[in-house]
Amino acid sequence: MADSLWNSDFFSNIEDASQLAPLFDSLPNVCFFAKDIQGRFTAINAPLLAMIGVSREEILGATDYDFFDRDLADSYRKEDMNTMESGTPVLNQPWWVPNVQTGDIHWYHSSKICLRSGDGRVVGIAGIMRPIESSDDLTADHRHMTAVAAHMETHFDEKLTLEELAQVAGCSTRHFQRVFKQIFKTSAIEHLLRVRIRHAAARLIETRDDLGSIATDCGFHDQAHFSNQFKRLRGMTPSAYRKQFGSMT
Repeated sequence: MADSLWNSDFFSNIEDASQLAPLFDSLPNVCFFAKDIQGRFTAINAPLLAMIGVSREEILGATDYDFFDRDLADSYRKEDMNTMESGTPVLNQPWWVPNVQTGDIHWYHSSKICLRSGDGRVVGIAGIMRPIESSDDLTADHRHMTAVAAHMETHFDEKLTLEELAQVAGCSTRHFQRVFKQIFKTSAIEHLLRVRIRHAAARLIETRDDLGSIATDCGFHDQAHFSNQFKRLRGMTPSAYRKQFGSMT
C-alpha cells in the first residue's frame, strides 16, 4: 500500500504532463497520440506526424475527420468511443493509416487506453502504434487487399474494373468486394475514386492544366463527372479549390 501511495503521489506532482513530449518524439518506430473526449488531438509525436504527412500545428486541435476520409475517420472514432465508454484497453489491434500527401498505406498494431481525471471522469484516450514490419504478420486477406490499394495508386489513370481488381487480389469479385470493404471501411470503387481525387487535387495546385485534361488523366469519364465527385469529396469545385490552394504554392 505504501508503495502504491508513493507512486500516486509522484505522478500527481507532475504539473505539466507535456514535459514528457520530447521523450515520445525520440521513440524509434513508435507512434504516440492523445485525444480529448471530442476526438481532438491533444498530443502527437514526431514519428506519427511524419507518417501521416502533417505538421504538429496542423493536427493539434483537429480531429481524424480533418485529415482522413469519412469512412476511415468514422472507424477510428467508433473505436475511440468504445474505449472511453467501456474503459477497456484495446491492445494490438491491426489498423491501416494512410499518408495524407502520398496515399501510402502503413499497417500498425494499435493499442489505446481511456484517460481519466483525478475525480474519475473520462477525459479522452491515449494510444501507441507500432509498425507491422513484415507482411507475414498480416493475414492473407490484408496482404491481398493492400496489394490492390497499391495497384490503384499506380494505375488510377486507367479504366479499372472490379473484375480486374479482384484478379490482383487473387479471389472472386464477390469475395474481393466484401473483404476490401471490411478492411478499408469503404468500397473498392469509392477508395479508387478518392485516390483519383487526391491525385487530381495535386494537379490543380501544382499545374495550370485545364480541368478536362486533369479529369481524363486521373481516370474520370469526363469533366462533369470529375467536377461533381470533386465537390462531393472536397466540398468545393475544382476551380474554387485551385483558386484557394494554388496561390499557396
